[in-house]
Amino acid sequence: MNKPYSVQGKTQLRLSAVALAIATATGGAAAQEDPNKLDAVVVTGFRASLNNALNQKKNADGLVDVIKAEDVSKFPDANLAESLQRVPGVALARGDGGEGKQITVRGLNAGFTRVRINGIEAISATGASDINGSTNRSRAFDFSVFAAELFNSLSVRKTSQADVEEGSLGATVDLRGARPFDFREQTLTLGAQTNYNTLARNSAPRLTGLFTTSAQTGIGKLGILVSGAWSKRSATEEGYEAVELLPASDGGSGFCSPVGFVPQNPANNAVKGIDANNCGVNLPRTSNLAAYQDVFGRTDNFGGTVANPAPGSGSFHPRIPRYRRSVAEYERLGLTAALQWKPSEATEVSLDVLGGTFDNNRYDNYISAISFGRPLASNGKPQTSIVEAHFNGNGSWDYGKFNGVDVRSEGLLDVNNTTFKQHVLSATHKLTDTIKLDFMSGVSDSRLDSPMRATVQLDIPNVNGFSFDFRQNRNVPTLTFGADVANPANFSFRPTDADGTVHGGFVGRVLNTGNKLRTNAVGGSWEVSDHITLRSGLSSRKNAWDNYEVGSGTQNGLANPAGFQMSSVTRMISDFGRGLEGSGYPNQWVAVDLPKFLKVWDIEAHSPSIPGSQLNILGQTNRKIIEKIDAAYLSADFNYEVGPVMLRGNVGVRTAETQATASALVNVNGALQPVSFDKTYRDTLPSFNLTAELPSDVFLRFSASKTLSRPEYADLAPTASVNTNAQTVSIGAPNLDPVRANTYDLQAEWYFAKNSLVSLGVFHKKIDSYIQRVSERVAYNTLGLPDALLTGGGTCTITGANPTCPTLPTSIVTVGRAANTPGGPLTGFEANLQLPFSFLPGIWSNFGLLANITHVKSTINYITRTATATLPQLSINANLVGMSPDARNLTLYYEDSKFSARVSAAYRSKYLINVLGDVNGHDVSFVNASTNIDFSASYNVTPKLKVTFEAANLTDQPLRYGRDSQRDDTWLYAHFGRTFGAGMSYKF
Repeated sequence: MNKPYSVQGKTQLRLSAVALAIATATGGAAAQEDPNKLDAVVVTGFRASLNNALNQKKNADGLVDVIKAEDVSKFPDANLAESLQRVPGVALARGDGGEGKQITVRGLNAGFTRVRINGIEAISATGASDINGSTNRSRAFDFSVFAAELFNSLSVRKTSQADVEEGSLGATVDLRGARPFDFREQTLTLGAQTNYNTLARNSAPRLTGLFTTSAQTGIGKLGILVSGAWSKRSATEEGYEAVELLPASDGGSGFCSPVGFVPQNPANNAVKGIDANNCGVNLPRTSNLAAYQDVFGRTDNFGGTVANPAPGSGSFHPRIPRYRRSVAEYERLGLTAALQWKPSEATEVSLDVLGGTFDNNRYDNYISAISFGRPLASNGKPQTSIVEAHFNGNGSWDYGKFNGVDVRSEGLLDVNNTTFKQHVLSATHKLTDTIKLDFMSGVSDSRLDSPMRATVQLDIPNVNGFSFDFRQNRNVPTLTFGADVANPANFSFRPTDADGTVHGGFVGRVLNTGNKLRTNAVGGSWEVSDHITLRSGLSSRKNAWDNYEVGSGTQNGLANPAGFQMSSVTRMISDFGRGLEGSGYPNQWVAVDLPKFLKVWDIEAHSPSIPGSQLNILGQTNRKIIEKIDAAYLSADFNYEVGPVMLRGNVGVRTAETQATASALVNVNGALQPVSFDKTYRDTLPSFNLTAELPSDVFLRFSASKTLSRPEYADLAPTASVNTNAQTVSIGAPNLDPVRANTYDLQAEWYFAKNSLVSLGVFHKKIDSYIQRVSERVAYNTLGLPDALLTGGGTCTITGANPTCPTLPTSIVTVGRAANTPGGPLTGFEANLQLPFSFLPGIWSNFGLLANITHVKSTINYITRTATATLPQLSINANLVGMSPDARNLTLYYEDSKFSARVSAAYRSKYLINVLGDVNGHDVSFVNASTNIDFSASYNVTPKLKVTFEAANLTDQPLRYGRDSQRDDTWLYAHFGRTFGAGMSYKF
């Protein structure tokens, strides 16, 4: 078998040691050693790395794209995901701070892509803001954990073969660390770099290093290699969030009605001061009749799920319109070690060790209007009057002015610490010239520990004159708060008033989640003849996933000590809005100073002495999935000459048995009880890869296989989780079947000149079964779940007393659950061009071009309401979630003996992140198209010293999430600034 990370043929090109450990964008190369000592040649620079990768692609069976170490290091990439986005068919999903987080391949989201490090599968989890996916509880790999410099080869295998572990519908990504036998001589390299971000306005250091040596000893050849990469940076993100889009009818019966309007809303309530002229204490009914009727004259049947739509159900407003500034402090450390022993020409043993930490402390600060997301129990939306309203031609509520609005300053500190540990022992031994055995055993262990997510909310109740205005800018509205949000004295943090007026609150969370994957495999090959090689093997894997989360907090402030002044626990957010579209933003606002706040109210004590700080033990999420996977394969590699055509490839079959146990602690009548479900399934997965080497260096490839992708861990867990603020419920489905598909690929490649390639391919995946989230709107008390999930461990009540819980038993909630549904076809094409301009005269011959384009089409029938005894099933057709129909990459480079430079652009078209089916009044949620432009350059001062310069995100590309394809309401908008870096590397 031609492995995706090994070069076949008479000449094997190797990369330099320098490129393995220097800072981003360094180059320079020293020769590496061909282990077979066949015509080893010295290659240097970016062109050489491209040629090396091209040879691996050319000699592989199936469709494999490779990035070599020099290629990785020459891009101004923060991590591996940003390097991989250059591969045809790969698109990048960005997380907090704009850094690349996960990848999609050919339209299939990150959960469909398996990542192997040093030969065994790995998963890594990181924390994130809720709107950017929150904690990674999935099978997807978060590439932000590792710096690109720790690896010397990245490969993306887009087709299947029998000896490659099953589980991927999108691709198998292989990351390879350096080994000592890769190098001709003892090598030490060091690199340093500093970066500056225009929004964060601070520098970020980055250090890398590598040492390796090998020697012949009395017991054979021994080698050792160690490398490391450390970086620290501060990322700032600014923008706007809606949190959710709600209909005007939500929150009871909507907004406060005008004087004399029938029916009156809210109804009379002496405790809350509600009567015919007032919608609350000191809150006169000031709704403008025309504006009120415009809002409540619009209806929506929520995709046919509501027979008699409520007035106002077709007018959608932000649930919590707010500005946000996030500051994230990242520290990333990665260390590798490799030992190699070659006691004889027939035997080689390797031990690869990898460790890493990724610490992320994120500080979020918001200034917002909270009333629109509050029910009457908390003196929210039904006490807010509509003064003015305007809707655009798409039906989007683009301007509103209101009285009786609660304004909130919210501060959040989220502490996330990711650790990753891996060791892999592998060995090969030739029994004879034709029989070879191999062995591998290893463990990948990743854990995210979030000991603290502390949120503090300070309120200004009942402000008149608040407005949101999208008329000048549909991305970032002008929010006018109607009060001086820069004056600490205007804010309050104290217990809720007798009439239900809220004066702040706090929320806490402790989280721990991890993945431990054990792999043991043995295999062998037999060269039956010059044309046939048989391969067979067995593997045993055990994947363990666990997730523990427990919350605290209350929508209720705490008693103030004598003489307390709000200024003593606050600070100021200043100079907001640099680089944002539009204008009219508050230049500064009051924000909680958490260290000072904790000295007055230690809400992180989780103690009865601080009411509401106790951990809600009964409401915890505590779940675990154990998968045992036993697999066997049998395959044959073949190569035959048929006239002028060489036919080569492999054919085989893989069988796999999966035994899954899903368990959890569940709140049953006020006590935690364990529940467990077992499921076993077996799959037979044939595969076929054929390459025809035609004259003139034309290659024609065909692949066909049956594949599967296992369900997400969080979907399998037999639990129910409730977000009382968002009024959503998520229910597990431990009996889910995997996604299964038949895949076909056809690709033509023409290596028309040295280091040159043009290719065109088509692919088709017949997805036989799919897993989708099914959402429904029902009353909470119809779900059979305990009311204890609503009360936050007693921090709020469902009896009408204060503080009242945001979600009550009678509240309509959106219930989401995963379900197996029929799939659909996925079809697309890829085109790729690699062209050095060596045919041009003079200096122009030093230029070159890399370009690729991918187009994908896939429509899935999404169920938006399951059938009941009285109601039929409803569904809509929409694109596959996470699929960008178009992805394009373009790189123009220049390289001579001393100077190298590249500019690169990566485009990803709009894609869906949720198919909602109108059950909340929105058909889909989506991410807008984006283009990221980066630049890097380096100069060889001496053969050993190189200096570098980088520029990332040159256009300050923003991130925008939208809701509903017709209205195109802004759900999130953020920008991150441009990043510039300078560094140097030295080879001793």
